[in-house]
Amino acid sequence: MQHKKTTLNGEFGLMIEGVTRKDLEDEAFQHETYDLWAGHGGLIAVRGDDLAETSPEQLLAWSEVFGAVENNTLAARQDKMVPGFPILRIGNITDADGKLLAQTAKVEPLKSDAEIRYNPESRRPVWHTDSTFRKHPPIGSVFHCRQAPPEGAATLFADTRGAYRGLDAATKARLEPLEAVCSLAHHDKKISLYSPGYPNLTPEQRTANPPNRVPVVLKHPVTGVPALYGLNSSTCAIVPAGDEITDEDLDKWDLEGVEDESVLILRDLLPYITGPNFSVKWQWQPGDIVAWDNRSTIHAATGFDYDLYKREMWRLTLLDKTVAQAA
Repeated sequence: MQHKKTTLNGEFGLMIEGVTRKDLEDEAFQHETYDLWAGHGGLIAVRGDDLAETSPEQLLAWSEVFGAVENNTLAARQDKMVPGFPILRIGNITDADGKLLAQTAKVEPLKSDAEIRYNPESRRPVWHTDSTFRKHPPIGSVFHCRQAPPEGAATLFADTRGAYRGLDAATKARLEPLEAVCSLAHHDKKISLYSPGYPNLTPEQRTANPPNRVPVVLKHPVTGVPALYGLNSSTCAIVPAGDEITDEDLDKWDLEGVEDESVLILRDLLPYITGPNFSVKWQWQPGDIVAWDNRSTIHAATGFDYDLYKREMWRLTLLDKTVAQAA
């Protein structure tokens, strides 16, 4: 079957329609989608009539062309995985006893597309790069939609490569020597403040997950193209590369969910990065699969009516294959 290909925003993002489960296991199609992913800024979506029945094995087969699928379970999320697979469930599905089977973080639905652009007053949407708190942050992720509300629950993406390219020389020079300090404990505490029930790290888990530092301007290791990087809910400070931070500051960031004012260096750029020139709103249909590159995109969740509708997403995290083999 001939696939229909549609770009999403200029050169950024591509949708392929008419995809089947058989295609996901086809080596030629896998490599074609990888090339298209790299050529369109690290964002690709596939859609097809039978993809809602995609098995974990089929999803893994397609995902592994983009990177090594991460097998480690994040602290405090063990019961939210698809049993037997390195797939995190996200949404609000429950078992027969009402226990949540998916990671849930409630956010307000978009009232209009004007709310795609980051609002500095409300700090919404929560635009971010994934898992920058890890020693080796993942290179990307794959989302697969199992159940979707008829309205809301879109995922937003923005092109940080194109946004960096559009900055003036002085801003680029200011950002180049900076690092983002990223902490999983800060991430979970911050989210728990607006999502009651969201898990926080125990003292032992906090010790096992120390802060990580990443460059604010990341040169893509494959394409060599620089992009803005490092803004995550775990980002608690922006500092010159190598500068020390105190235990007192880290305790405040981790235990109170307080974000240092230096993070505004990146946050102040978000209305520009997430404007219509660089952003995409993906409205999910059951079966959709989207892969994105953390090194050249940021993304944000949008909400839905959690009491009226059910949502289930499967998420795979992708690591650099060289790093995964070394581990």
